[in-house]
Amino acid sequence: MSPNNKILIIEDSEMWSENFRNWIGNYYEIKVAGEKTEALALCSSLGPDLIILDLGLPQISDGLGLLDDLVRRGQDYQIIVVTSYEEHQYALEAQRRGAYSYFSKGDDTLEEELPNLIKQALKMQQLERENKELRSKLEQNIRFDNIVAVSKQMQQVLATIETIKNSVEPVLITGESGVGKEVIARHIFKQSSRLNGNFIAINCGALPANLLESELFGYEKGAFTGAAKTTRGKIELADEGTLFLDEIGDMPPELQVKLLRVLESKQFFRLGGEKEISVNFRLISATNQPLAELIKEDKFREDLFYRINVIPIHIPALRERPDDIPAMIEHFAEKFCRENDIPKPKFKNRLIAFLSHLPWEGNSRELENTVKRLILTNPQQVDMENLPPDILEETDNFLDKALANELSLEAVSRIYVKMVLEQKKGNKKEACKLLDINYRTLMSKLG
Repeated sequence: MSPNNKILIIEDSEMWSENFRNWIGNYYEIKVAGEKTEALALCSSLGPDLIILDLGLPQISDGLGLLDDLVRRGQDYQIIVVTSYEEHQYALEAQRRGAYSYFSKGDDTLEEELPNLIKQALKMQQLERENKELRSKLEQNIRFDNIVAVSKQMQQVLATIETIKNSVEPVLITGESGVGKEVIARHIFKQSSRLNGNFIAINCGALPANLLESELFGYEKGAFTGAAKTTRGKIELADEGTLFLDEIGDMPPELQVKLLRVLESKQFFRLGGEKEISVNFRLISATNQPLAELIKEDKFREDLFYRINVIPIHIPALRERPDDIPAMIEHFAEKFCRENDIPKPKFKNRLIAFLSHLPWEGNSRELENTVKRLILTNPQQVDMENLPPDILEETDNFLDKALANELSLEAVSRIYVKMVLEQKKGNKKEACKLLDINYRTLMSKLG
């Protein structure tokens, strides 16, 4: 909000337009339009940040229709609609169609509350503009590499990747299961100068030692029973590209020695082979295990650890970055509905607030599966009552979280106020009555 904010008042009554001017004050640039054509023209020339629209203008037979015209223009101004007591039933419909809020000319506290309502609307607009700018910066990452980075932690991860993307040094990605370590690895590859090479991935914990060795190094025909033809391994296939070793902490010690030699010499033998093969690849490793502890237990070689841990990148657990969760819900929902050609349901705000404070022990993978389940079982709208029993049980932990300072008093208060307002269908007077607070306090909580 700044002194340069522009406000367009669409009001045919000189008395009311003058009242609005006086109550708003001289802090903004204000223009007044008394009919539809003038209003739309000023919208184009003025570029307002906020519009106050009287739904009951005599010259406008359909105030909601004009609201639709304003919303369809796609500009980022906020719209506050004005009603009389007789038109009060249109207020909620106006909010459904895109208005930020409403007030009635009959409100006793209008002179006091209108300036605050305008400040809250402009603050919301500023936040939306900042979010739009952030989404624009992250659009390639979100859409192209399935990465959501709203939180400072994930923005730092992306900043680190931008710095090291063209390096040839090994990268070690750590984090709990389900945080998206392979997604990050692929993103590093796609941002690197090795994009023309292959991205070769293998899970070191998914195969027994003998199969993992042949998968990594390949084998010559006749090297062992069943080796009917010469086969190149993952290391060879990654030449001039990137080799991703997922769950490297599960690699057997005997293979750790062989991998270390490859990293040091850039050469290896296929199983049963006599010719040494040279390779040039970038190594990205990932693990959900504490390698330092495995070293103490003689389960992981210390020299290999230092070789693969040149550039460490840690992906925080989802519960440590709740700011990412609303955007991830939207991303997963859009992706799932697009892939299955089905309409995307609306996720209610209070539901998103609740989901944003769950522990998500399975991290992104668990959240994505939950979003899919909610969409399939609730095709139009998803609210708290649509949650499955296993997730609803988490409500028992809400107070425990607050007491453990995982949620501040302000955060709990804001979530509760939004839930009450949602329950009251957006009726601010009813919400104030139930919460026993005044309008100004309500708006500050929503802001």
